[in-house]
Amino acid sequence: MTNGLVEGNVNVDLVAFGIIAIAIGLGALSAARHFYPRLELSEDALATVRLLTAMIAGVLLLAGLGLIVIGVAG
Repeated sequence: MTNGLVEGNVNVDLVAFGIIAIAIGLGALSAARHFYPRLELSEDALATVRLLTAMIAGVLLLAGLGLIVIGVAG
């Protein structure tokens, strides 16, 4: 009997990979913010690059959050 307390198993590997994925996503957004003004692209090409970067960063952020949730809940 656990006396009302729930034993928690945290998978540290999943949480660590989640934090790394979030850090990479935020780093990509930060780096892109500094490199975009230096690119000599047309407006259409620059919009495409910005959209692609935002999609990649979004996938990394959501994957990182998902890994953290699974690591803590599992």
